[in-house]
Formats: sequence, structure tokens, C-alpha cells
Amino acid sequence: MPTEQRRSLRSRLIALSLLPSAALLALWAVFTTVLVQDMLELRATAAFTEDVGAPVLDVIADLQAERRYTMEYIAGARAESRTPRYDTLARIRSQTDETVDGFRAAIDSGAPHPAATRVQSFDTTLDGLNDHRSALDEATPGRADAAAYYDGAIEDALRIWDAQAELVEGRLAHNTHSLTSLLRARELMAREDAILTYAHAADDWTTDDHAEFAAAVGAQRYLHTQITPDLSDSERAIFDGLVDSAFFRTVRALEDTVVAAAPERSTPVPVNAQSWKAAKEAVDIDFQKVEENRTEAVTTDIHGEATSLLWRAIALSTVSLVAVLTSLTVSLRFTRRLGFRMQNLREATLDYADTRLPTITARLRAGQNVDVKAEAPDIPVLRNDEIGQVTEAFNTAQRAAVTAAVEETRLRAGVRNLFRNVARRTQTLVHRQLGLLDTLEHSETDPDVLEALFRIDHLSTQLRRNAENLMLLTGGSTARPARRSDPVTLQDAARAASSEIEDYQRVRLLPMPGVSVQGDAGRDLVRLLAELLENATSFSPPHSSVTVRGESLANGHYALEVEDRGLGMPPERYERANALLAAPPDFDLADMREDSQLGLFVVATIAERHGLKVTLRPSPYNGTQAIVVLPPQTIADGAPATSGTRIDAARRPAPEAAPAAPRPPMGEPQGRPGADDGTAPSTDHTSPAADPTRPASPPLSPAPDASGAAPAPDAAGDGPPHPAPVAPTGDTYKGLPRRVRTSRRQGLSLPAPPTEAMTTEAADATRPLEEIRDMMSALQSGTREGRRSESGTGDDMTNTEESR
Repeated sequence: MPTEQRRSLRSRLIALSLLPSAALLALWAVFTTVLVQDMLELRATAAFTEDVGAPVLDVIADLQAERRYTMEYIAGARAESRTPRYDTLARIRSQTDETVDGFRAAIDSGAPHPAATRVQSFDTTLDGLNDHRSALDEATPGRADAAAYYDGAIEDALRIWDAQAELVEGRLAHNTHSLTSLLRARELMAREDAILTYAHAADDWTTDDHAEFAAAVGAQRYLHTQITPDLSDSERAIFDGLVDSAFFRTVRALEDTVVAAAPERSTPVPVNAQSWKAAKEAVDIDFQKVEENRTEAVTTDIHGEATSLLWRAIALSTVSLVAVLTSLTVSLRFTRRLGFRMQNLREATLDYADTRLPTITARLRAGQNVDVKAEAPDIPVLRNDEIGQVTEAFNTAQRAAVTAAVEETRLRAGVRNLFRNVARRTQTLVHRQLGLLDTLEHSETDPDVLEALFRIDHLSTQLRRNAENLMLLTGGSTARPARRSDPVTLQDAARAASSEIEDYQRVRLLPMPGVSVQGDAGRDLVRLLAELLENATSFSPPHSSVTVRGESLANGHYALEVEDRGLGMPPERYERANALLAAPPDFDLADMREDSQLGLFVVATIAERHGLKVTLRPSPYNGTQAIVVLPPQTIADGAPATSGTRIDAARRPAPEAAPAAPRPPMGEPQGRPGADDGTAPSTDHTSPAADPTRPASPPLSPAPDASGAAPAPDAAGDGPPHPAPVAPTGDTYKGLPRRVRTSRRQGLSLPAPPTEAMTTEAADATRPLEEIRDMMSALQSGTREGRRSESGTGDDMTNTEESR
């Protein structure tokens, strides 16, 4: 039974494929359109032949006659017998004008293409006929110049008939080509007559005349050989009779005589004028009759072909209509039976793809348990035929898709847990390392060792921030040792953020409103600002500064601005970055690439968590300006907090008040902005205030490079200048704009004058140890208060370490 059902379904499908009603309708429409179009074109061609073709032949005949009498007229002018011949020429010209007027009246603007273009070209040529006549009357040109216009006009007229041959195909094309060959053969004989007429009137036969006459004779006889194969039996009999006539043989003999008698210079015409004229006129009349018969035959054939196409279109339409009705009847009977089953399968498929699978995936990502059999039940198989097999295959694919979604969710969860554990362990080790560094910094008195400890301390702070970002992206908590209830002032948040980046010396803090941000939002605000500052310093020249300012807005909002002087980004990059900051996508490890930068993604995640609004826009300094708007719910209630609120983000020493020593912070590069260009640097809230009573001293050691090693003393002066940063060309993870990192300190610091370098080196050599120790103590005072709380959070770190 199942085998019979499968065969029955296969038979029905074959029947449906053999009689597709839609295909028949399409074929009927195509073939009918082609036939009707060909029929209309043939009818238009026949009408054009009758209405325009015949007047064109009349114009050709009159132009040939006018050319002949023009040759006789200008030759007679040379022989001083011009006046008697002018009356005859004027009568011929008047007759030609009447024929031209009749042709123009018969021109139809709807002539088939390309005939319409050639008719227009011929009509334009006829516009110059009167000008040519005037030139002939005013001067006496040579034979070739006088005949050139007539030859060109007649050629344009013959091209109209050539277009007629291009509009038809098959037998009609051969018939039309034979007609055009007859017309051209008679035109060549008319040119021969014009040459001999001029020679007889001028009583002069030149080598040029002989050459043109011989060429015309050769072309005319070649066309006669091409005419015969295309003629019908009756037409061939008439043509053969014309060729065998006495006048035609006379013309051939006279042509042979002229061609054989080649003059050396100027001699009389080798044939008698009256003999040539009588024989040529008789032959020309016979040829005109053949042309008229040929024209009528072509027109009749075109009408007959058009009628045949009409009947073929009617027959094809009738057969197609019967076939379509039969196909529709058969198809409806079978498609009704199959449609119901196919519709059920389609609805079940769409329900699974649009509803059930997205719901299952969302529940799996939310961590819920999913029963595959209950959530994705199989579609019932009604019959064991081809559609039933398709249903079974879909059920198998459905189960495989759900199982794959479950496994993928588990895999992603495992990868996230792995990264979270790695980040947590790294964070724990960094906390312990910072505690050990704090102990060493308090007990060390050697300035060089203390400087190295502070550098390690600062790098550890950056490492901790990277671990916290990884925890944030994997959905974990940062476990930063700080009390959640402590609010953070905007000034402290900006200062703490600047201390967590590598180029903290370049950050310039401007006055900010004296308000505090709630504890959780404050700590996350520090990380957000740190990412923005890291981005600003990394993608701006190393000698430039990055400015941070704060302002109060309406309705209890506050804003922080981070502005650099780097390369900026193209407008489309700003649009994509702001779109990501406004609606951050889900963090997906599968989309990570080797060059992915997560800074803006971290910023977007923090902003979405606390309702912040972050916007990037071009800076007036050709860099980038980041604006962070804080909503009222993130601002702590009560009186504004002081700037001494403790937060464990600032690991770099940044005291509020500087001691007597006016030295810059440890590790500050000698090429600091404003130090060597003649302008005083702006006061930074992260740096000690300078003491005007003491001379400025250089840093204890040069700033480290990107790897942490200190550069050679002459690295800034000997190396070649670094190229300017180049605008980025690609995108990063989730469409983040990628900006090009600028060179670090090495090779871009502005060297100090030689005399000043010698003076500062001497000052370092003579500086007493007590003064250096006082300076280091002052640098440490900014971090002691923040580290006093670590003793209260050590248990948390220990528990975190043990949780591994």
C-alpha cells in the first residue's frame, strides 16, 4: 500500500509538471506577442513601401534626369552654347521640385525603424538641392563637382530601400534585395549616361571620364549577375528577355567600345551620341517596368506574410486556450488534495521557526532547563508518501536544531564561566600584588627602586582594570574592595580614572561640579571614564593633552566631557559608534576577532546598566569629544561630598597638595606638552602644585616604553621622526570603529636644549637624599587613605581565591 501511494503521488507530480497552466499561459503570451508584433511590422513595412517607396523611386528618376541635363548644360557653357540648354534644364528642375513635394507629402512620421531615420536623412539632403542649383548657375564647376550632389542624393534614396530589406526576413528579404539590386544597376547606367552626355557636349574624353565610366560598367554588370537568383520564374523570363533585346545588346557593345578605347590625354568620345542615347533610353524604360513589377511583387508578398502570421496567431491562441483549460482542470483536482497537507506542514514549520525555536533559545540563554520532546513535538505524519517523508525529515531536523541550541548554550555558558574564573583569579592575584607593592613602597627609601615600584604599581592597576572589564563582559561582579555605600565625587572619579591609564600624565582635569555619584554607579563611572581616557590617549599624538571637564545641566543632570586632539573618525564611524553606545548588543564570544577592541563595548554596557548617555562627536581640535550625561538617579542625595572620598581605583600616586619639591609625577616623559614649546602647561588636578620658589627639575628617570622598559637617554633625539597617524579603514567587534594607535614616547618627545640637560643632570647628582625621600613621601600620601580599607576586604579576596 505505501508503495502504491508513493507511485500515485509521483504520477500526480509528473502530470502537474507536464501540464503547468502557468507555463502554458506564459508561452502563449510570448509566442502570440511575437507573432502579432511581426504581423504589425510587416503591415507597416507594406504600407511604407506603398506610401513612401513609390514616391522615392519617382524622385530618383527625376534626379537622374536632372543630373543628365545638368551635365549637358555645364558642358555647353564651356562651349558658349549655354542659353538654349537652360530652358530645358529649368523645365526638368520644375518637374523634380513637384516630385520632391509629393515625396514630402507622403512621408509618415510613424515609419518603421530604421527606415524613418534614412527617410529623414534623404529629406535633409533634398533641402540642399536649390543651393546646388544656384551654385551651378553662378559658376561653371567641373563634371565631378556638378554630379557629386546628385550622386549622393540618389544614394540616400537607395538606402531607404536597403532599410526595407532589413525590416523583413527570409524570402521577403531576398525579394527586397533583388529589387534594390535592380535600382542600383539602373543608377549605375544613369551615371554612365551622365558621363557620356558631358563628354559629347564638351567634345572631350579624358582619362578621368574613362576611369569612372569603366568602374560604373563593372559594378552594373556585377549587380545584374546577383539579380537573377532572387527572381521568380516569371520575373526571370522577363529579365532574360530584356537582356536578350537588341537595345540591351547595343548598350553592352557601346560600353565595351568605350571601355576598350582608353585615351592617353584628351580625345573625342569613341561612340556616337545618338546611338548611345536611343539604346540607353529604351533599356531604361524596360528596366523601369521590371522595377515596377518587382515592387508590386514585394508589396504583395509582405501583405501575404502578414496575413499568414495573423492566422498563425489565431491558431496558436486557440490551441493554447484549450491546453490551459485542460491543465487547470487537472491541476485543481490534484492540488486540492495536496494543498491541505502542504499547508499544515508549512504552518507547523513557520510556527517552529518564528515562535518555538526563538522561545527555546531565549529560555536556554536565561539558564532554564528545556525538555526537547515537550518543547519541540514532532509533526504528525498522515501518509507515508513524499510529503510524509518530508515531514519526517523536518522532525529530525527540528530535534537536531533544538539539541544543537542546547549544546551551544551550554558551551557558551562554559566559556563564559571559564573566562570569568580566569578573570577572578587574575583579579585576586592583582589585589595581592598591589598589597605587596604597597608594603614595599612604604619601606623603600631608594629613589630608583621606589620609582620602579610605582611603575609596577601602575601597570598592576591597569591589569586589574582589564580583569574587571572581562568580568563585566562575562556577567560577573568586579569585587573591587570598596564600600558600596560610599559616594564618589566627580572630581575623584575623573582623577581615579586618569590614574588607571598608561598616559595619565597627559590628562588635564578642569573644575567640576561638587556633586557625588552613588557608590555602585561611581565605581562603574571610574571604569567608564578610564576606557574613554585610554581611548583618547591611545589615538592622539603623545605630546598632546586630554581634557576632562564637568558641567551641570537642567533637570538635575550632569555631564562629563573627555576631549582629545587626535585624528578623529569619519562621520559614518561616529554614527555606528553612537548607535552601539545607545543600544549595546549582546556580547557574543563567537564574534570575537584577533583585532577586536572592547573599550566602547565596556562603555556601552556600563552606560546601559546605570542609565548613562554616552555620545561621541568630532572635537574642534580635530579629535574626538566624548560626552557622558549622568541622570539624576545616579547622583547621591544630600550635601555635595568633598573630594577626599575614598575609592580604590587610583593606584598611581596623585596627592592633593604637593610638598616643597616641584618635581612632576614619577615616570612623566620629558617631552610633556607645553614644556618645550614655549607655553606653560595647564594645571592638572592629578599633579602636585608647582612651587615657584624652587627651580624646576627633570624627572628622576625617563618614561618607560610600551613594554615597561626605560628608553635610552638619547632615544628621543637620535631616532627618526614617526609618521603621522593614519585614519582607520576597518571595523572592530560588533561594528566598533577602530582607530590607529599613535606612537608612544620613544622618538616623539621634544628634546631639551643641551645646556638645560647638563644643568638638570648636575642638579640630580647634587640633590640630597632627604629631599628625594620627602618627595616620595608626598607622592605616597595620595594613596594611603585608599589603601587603609584593604585590611577590611582581605577576607573577601581570600574567599574569592578559595572559591577557585
